[in-house]
Amino acid sequence: MRLLWVGHNLAYPPKGGPLQRNYNLLREAAKSCEVHVLAFDQPATRPPGVSPQDCVRALAEFCASVDWVPLSREASKAHRYWLGLRGLASSEPFEIHWLRSSEMVQRLRKILHNVHFDVVHFDTLGLAQYRRLVTSSGTVLNHHDIQSSLMAQRAINDPNMVRRHYWRREAQKLQQGEQRWCSRFEVNLIVSGEDKKLLTDLLPKITTAVVPNGVDTDYFRPRPDPGEKRLLFCGSLDRYPNRGAMNFFFEAIWPRLTRRHSNVEAYVVGPNPPKWLQQLNARDERVHVPGFVEDVRPYFRMATAYVCPIRDGGGTRLKILDALAMGVPVIATSFACSGLSLEDGKHVLLAETPEDFVFRIEQLFSDTRLRLSLAAAGRAIAEQVYSWRVIGRSLIEAYEAASEIRPILDETRNVSGTAVKSFANRGGKD
Repeated sequence: MRLLWVGHNLAYPPKGGPLQRNYNLLREAAKSCEVHVLAFDQPATRPPGVSPQDCVRALAEFCASVDWVPLSREASKAHRYWLGLRGLASSEPFEIHWLRSSEMVQRLRKILHNVHFDVVHFDTLGLAQYRRLVTSSGTVLNHHDIQSSLMAQRAINDPNMVRRHYWRREAQKLQQGEQRWCSRFEVNLIVSGEDKKLLTDLLPKITTAVVPNGVDTDYFRPRPDPGEKRLLFCGSLDRYPNRGAMNFFFEAIWPRLTRRHSNVEAYVVGPNPPKWLQQLNARDERVHVPGFVEDVRPYFRMATAYVCPIRDGGGTRLKILDALAMGVPVIATSFACSGLSLEDGKHVLLAETPEDFVFRIEQLFSDTRLRLSLAAAGRAIAEQVYSWRVIGRSLIEAYEAASEIRPILDETRNVSGTAVKSFANRGGKD
């Protein structure tokens, strides 16, 4: 099978979030498909010293070809604000404006003219605008999350009235975009059963496949219980949900915890820490903020627990899976664990309020047997459910279904054809 992956990032280096998901899905796809990549380059997703050419070389180790289109304006905050303001007068969401490019149209037309693909994968809703260029291949639209739902939640949680209005309007436009575009793809990929329900409630007739987020269980190996009193959080600290989670942790949880445990330490690992967090690092020797690191595993090895107090926003939950694979006990909100098949008390400890978090943290500090039990169960579910090898099989099934469905749609324009029914019987759609 020949696959064209149209992406909104170059999927390298695989250090958290969509980059980590995309890199591993591409690697799994390449085991069964001839994979070609055409993607936007987002400078903000690349660490210092990593060039687009570095990304291309890394992906070319398992992809047949890799090409990219610059999205240099993405690095300009002024340009993004301008797009946001322009979007107020537009019926289209920011996501569409941001990824609109005449150069991408030209490159995509060229590669589709020169090479026949069985399946074309579009990696986010903002790329759905290029679906019209594909005339003879099966198509797949990937949803890292259901964007209209996340934006609506952000509108509820934002304390600023003006921003709340903007987020509500964006949520409406994103939902209209989902209604407009999703049914034009043979298969919609989603990451969880919860996201599947959100999308199929909106569009009951679409064909879906759940391809969850995963973890490299060979790279993230179990470590011995370190004891101690060290807490860890990892994530890009310029992202809204992570920044909000750290605000919540250090404003509401940390003071309560340190009054009872003066020797506790907190490590916050990830690029672009805000100024207030860097200042806290400077004045409180128990708080460590190393910024971006090449390898997070040493921090997981020393952590007594991984704490994830995310309460809203998007996110791929990959660091929770990394922690589980390394046998690090996880304390998290139910929202942070949404979409993951994790049982409270067996795989994770759930906490919602500051008091809940302090109670759960103290449980782990004092109970070695509980830590070891959570570590074993976490590693087991990582291997059995969330290994990229397992998830890769679901991805290939979705591609095969899209390739089969397309000829039927060309002939009948009726999505109730036999290939759709066959895929539904395999679990692609209820």
